[in-house]
Amino acid sequence: MLNLKKIISHLDSQVYQSLEENLIKNKADNFLFLLRSYRENNLKDSQIIETLDISSNSLYVLKSRLNDKIQEHLSGGDIHQDKNEVFRLLHSIPEMCQTKPREVSSTFLQKLEKDLMRYDMHNELLVVYSALKKNHLFSEKYFHYSQLYNKHLAFTVSLEKSEELLGNFNRTLGQYDFSRLPRTLENLLFLKKGINDHFALNPSRQIELIRNIMDIQLQVFCNQKGETKSTEELIQDTYKIVQSLPESSPYRSWSAILDYLFFEHYYRIGQTQKAAQYFEKTNANVQHLLLMSPVCLVSQFLVSRICYAQDQKLIDQIKNEPAEYLSDPEDSYTQIMLGIHHATLLYYQGKYKEASARLNSILNVNSFKDYFHINTEIKLMLSYLY
Repeated sequence: MLNLKKIISHLDSQVYQSLEENLIKNKADNFLFLLRSYRENNLKDSQIIETLDISSNSLYVLKSRLNDKIQEHLSGGDIHQDKNEVFRLLHSIPEMCQTKPREVSSTFLQKLEKDLMRYDMHNELLVVYSALKKNHLFSEKYFHYSQLYNKHLAFTVSLEKSEELLGNFNRTLGQYDFSRLPRTLENLLFLKKGINDHFALNPSRQIELIRNIMDIQLQVFCNQKGETKSTEELIQDTYKIVQSLPESSPYRSWSAILDYLFFEHYYRIGQTQKAAQYFEKTNANVQHLLLMSPVCLVSQFLVSRICYAQDQKLIDQIKNEPAEYLSDPEDSYTQIMLGIHHATLLYYQGKYKEASARLNSILNVNSFKDYFHINTEIKLMLSYLY
């Protein structure tokens, strides 16, 4: 713990007054006495122990907790709830380091470090460790903070590589869906091994989330058995990971992916009542769901929703919906699934020629030399339309 007396003596009068008022409001008399004694520098520790009638160990605990309260007061809002608060605190670091005493700025940075570590905000931690390195350039702690900076820099690279693996996994999963070739499945399992290696080196909630998404898709789309957990248990555990992340985390939006995977899982095992609630959630996001194709094989929903709607007699509700979906025009898997989806809706509208033309366009524009399965599907559908 830094020299608490120095920290208190260097606090701005406005900050000190606000902290004092907070302690008075909460009737924290011992904290208030210690704060005032250190601010006025009129009592030694032995005198404080005698006045408060406490032991030396109790004084140490009191000082430690008062230091925590000062850190919280300096850092302000709840970074878990407020994304803007994170940006505000990070942007205030240069001013804090260049205009405040070292004791005060280091206290502020250490509290910020503690909060960011709690919520696995590793990119933001790089900014904090960079500042702590500079703050301790002339002390023996410089090496310690340099090591922490390098560690989190390595983690940031690992997380980026993990997301890249997930993107390659989903691209390969699309190829497997079109071909059903054993060698493509082997590639998926190899990519899964890669994410396991990353998680072993850098265990964190973000990489665990990516690993779980891969596992769930292998079980749902490739009929691979789970190693330790059922599909339902794995999705539920992954929900908990997403919910534990701060509101400012971009991974919070992945809950929509889990809703979709729950729908696919329940629908494929015949539990239509459970599938219904997740169908409603996923269908409500269908206009922009396809933009998450780097995270999950969401384009499969275009086929599943029609099959489900047909089973539940909901076709009339979706056949005339606006057929505009946001998607990546370079994502060939998604574009082909969109074409099949639109052709199917045209069929239900009684526009058989237009549906046939849409399927023929898919065959003419794309090469299906290595994708026997989807090529056969489209030609069988064409035969039925003819």
